[in-house]
Amino acid sequence: MKLAQKILIGGKALVELGSSRSTNDTDYLINDTETNDMFIIDEENNIDYLNANGNKFFNEIFSKEKGNKTASAQSLFELKAFAFVQHCQNFKFQKVADCEFDLKFLSINFDVESAPIVKKYISTNEYLEILKIIKSAKLK
Repeated sequence: MKLAQKILIGGKALVELGSSRSTNDTDYLINDTETNDMFIIDEENNIDYLNANGNKFFNEIFSKEKGNKTASAQSLFELKAFAFVQHCQNFKFQKVADCEFDLKFLSINFDVESAPIVKKYISTNEYLEILKIIKSAKLK
C-alpha cells in the first residue's frame, strides 16, 4: 500500500473534536494510486483506509483536505452523511444510529448546515434525510 498522506477521519477524528462517542477502530482517508480498491482493511492494526483513488466522492474530500492530518468538521460531516446512506441501504441500523449521533454532534457543535459534496453523490430523497437530521439537531 502506497501512503504518501493519510487524513484521520471517523470516530477518532470526532473524539479529537470533542465527541463523547468513541470507537475502537481507526479510519484514514488516503489516495493509494496502486489500487482502485475503495476500502483497504488492516485487520492486524484495526485500521480502515478509505481510498480516494477508488471512489470519486472520497477523492473530492481528499482533495479538499489534502495537507491536513485530520479532516475538517465539514468534511467529517460529508463522510458521515455518505456512511449514513450506505448503512441505511445495507440495513445496518446500529451504524445508522451511530452516524446520526455523529451528524448531530457536528451540526450542533460546528454549525454544519449542509453537505454540498455528498449531495452530488446521493439521491434527492437521501439528501432530504440528511437535512432532517440537521433540522432535528437545531431544534431548541
